[in-house]
This record gives sequence, C-alpha cells and structure tokens, in this order.
Amino acid sequence: MPSVLMLLTNAYEPDPRVRQEALALTAAGCRVRLLAWDRDLKHPARESMEGVEVERVFLASRHGRGTTQIFFYAWLYLKLLYRGWRTRFDAVHCHDLDTLPLGVALGLLKGKPVIYDAHESFTDMLEGSVHPLVLRLLVRMENLLLRRTGLLITVGEKLRAHFAARGARRTVVVGNWKRQRDFLRTPQENAETLRRLGIPEDALVVACITQLLRDRKIEELLDAVEHCPQVHVIVGGGGVLEPLVRQRAALNPRIHYVGYIGPREIANYTCAAGVVYYGFDPENPNARFSAPNKLFEALAAGRPLITGDFGEIADVVRRADCGFVLEQYSAAAIRQALMALHDTNRRNRLSQNAFNFGRTSMNWEMGEATLRREYSAVLGVELGTGQQRTPNVESVVAGGVA
Repeated sequence: MPSVLMLLTNAYEPDPRVRQEALALTAAGCRVRLLAWDRDLKHPARESMEGVEVERVFLASRHGRGTTQIFFYAWLYLKLLYRGWRTRFDAVHCHDLDTLPLGVALGLLKGKPVIYDAHESFTDMLEGSVHPLVLRLLVRMENLLLRRTGLLITVGEKLRAHFAARGARRTVVVGNWKRQRDFLRTPQENAETLRRLGIPEDALVVACITQLLRDRKIEELLDAVEHCPQVHVIVGGGGVLEPLVRQRAALNPRIHYVGYIGPREIANYTCAAGVVYYGFDPENPNARFSAPNKLFEALAAGRPLITGDFGEIADVVRRADCGFVLEQYSAAAIRQALMALHDTNRRNRLSQNAFNFGRTSMNWEMGEATLRREYSAVLGVELGTGQQRTPNVESVVAGGVA
C-alpha cells in the first residue's frame, strides 16, 4: 500500500480541502499520514479521522505575527523534520508554501517525490503583513523549490499557469470542487430551512456564508438588502464584522445571522437560498487568482452567483452564464443584480446553467480522478488496482531521487 505523508500548518479540524484530498487518496488505496501544527495546543496528539492518521506537533503561536513568525517556523521545522524522518512514506504532499521547504528537505533525504499543493498564491497573501525584503526572499525561494517538485496541484487554471511560467514542471488543477449529491435537497427540506429562519417561501433569499472580514464586501450587501423589500439574506461565519452583522440583523428582520456553521449546514443554507453572494476586495493581490469555495458551492447547488470582476470566479460566471459579475461592489450595483433576479424565468435559467456547468466541468468526482491519475504517475503504481507501472521519470527526478 503506497504511503503519503501530508504536511500542514494548521491543526486539521479538519481543513476542508486537505480532508477531500486525503479521503480521495485513502479511497484510491493509499495510506495517508498527516503531520499538522497545533498552535493552540488543544487537540489530541494522535488520532484517526475517517481513516486519515493525524499526528500533531505542539508549538504555541498565533496568526498575524508578521516577520517574527519566521522564528516559530524554524523551531516547527525541526520538530516536523524529526517526525517526518521517522515516518515511512512514498511521497510527501506539502500543503502551501510554508510546508514546502520542509517537504523538499524530506524528499531529498529519503529519495521520495514531492507534491506541492498550492491552495493560493501564498506570497501574494502575505503582502503587507511581512517586510518587503522577506517577501522577495520567499518568492525567490518558491521559484527555486518549484523545480524540486514532481507535481504541483493548485485550485484554478489562472494559478496553474502562473506557477508553470515560474518553472513548475508538472502542473494540474484540482479545485475546491464539490459533489453535487452533497448539495441535493428536496423542496420540502428547503422550505423547512426557510421556515426555521422565519423567511417567507416566496422571498428572494441570498446566501452569504464567509469569513466576516472587511474585504468581503458584506456591508455593501446589507445596504443593498435594506432597499429591496422582497429580499432576505442569510449571513453565516465569524470574524471582525460579526458585531456589525448582529447589529444589522437586530434592526432588520430580513437579515438573518446564523453564526459559524459546519459543511452540511452550508449546503442546507445554500440550497434553501435563491442566489449565492461572494464578496472580495479586487485590489487584494490574490484576487487575480480567486477561485473560492463559494463558486463551487453555487455550481453544486445550481444557484446563480453575484460576485466582482476579478480572478477565475468572474471567468467561470461569464463562461457558464450563471450569474452577475459586478463592475464595482456598491449597494446600487448589488441591488440592480437582485432586482434582475426577481425575474423567475431568468433566475431559473441561470440556476440550470450553474448546475450543468458543475456537472460537466467542475465537480469533486473529476478532482478524485485527477488525483488518482497524477499520483499513479508519480508513485509508479496504478492506484486502486495495485498494478505496478513504470514510474514517471521526470516526477521522480524532480522529487529528489536522481
């Protein structure tokens, strides 16, 4: 049985993308072992979660330390290097840039291929929070390490092309896609969800389930809803804007704040809604690559999407003709889109377009198939059958065997 060592700098509670990939590899016949950083010191040191073996390293820290976080990473790497050296594995799977140096080191030491799973453009995410010199060094380090990976997996085509242009040898897209069957709800189930919230069945309902941060354009949405008497909005999540959202919900009975919710509840509220809203600051450096979970949830549920003109999400909405791409995040522009969605025929057409695009182009069954194919090439084993095959020479060399 091939063994995959995954490296992760959160505690795996679980992380949704990591969970999907780990379960897919387990189902394909791999043993998946996960080394995770628990910086809050609150989880078990070892546990088996749905067949995934999780081992946590404890090192107290917090997010947002900026440049000083480097010192914590140095100590973390020593801890993880020791654990990784003692672990048998056939490939090391690095989740995001902050695990890649360690993964490449383990790959070289053990002569095993390295898979780099870029959830986002990590260096763009850090812009403004670390010293510019540190940022430049991280970009150069990533360019160097990209050439040592046997496979790069990322979330969208724009980001894949970006990494390929920087020297990644073998690249593939495995988005945060969803299973459509997980987003199937009966009309009765949807009606019950709305009833619990006190929302009339004939209302136009907007689902906005996200981190409640200032760059998510939540205030603009709530302002638009104020002037749309037939529109209700379901807001879920936590963050710095939670007090504001609670206040607005207390003043307006058409704003429903449901707090932090789990994956199944996300599907419940998404399916009960008539439209999904995704806000993000277009000026954020990472916006140019944006392919968020909300996009794939809307496609799986067959719901129109309202979003801004940036990243992969805008490209998909236009290509699938499944929603509205706003020129700007203003209450007036959002209100105009909501008014257009009052047309039932138009809303139904956009919903069907979203569902069809999810069924044919972006769903987790496709993601699983891609992972099986690419891992089979890297490991030299036909996953799911146990049949040996000739290893992918380029992947093995890139991973440090040669």
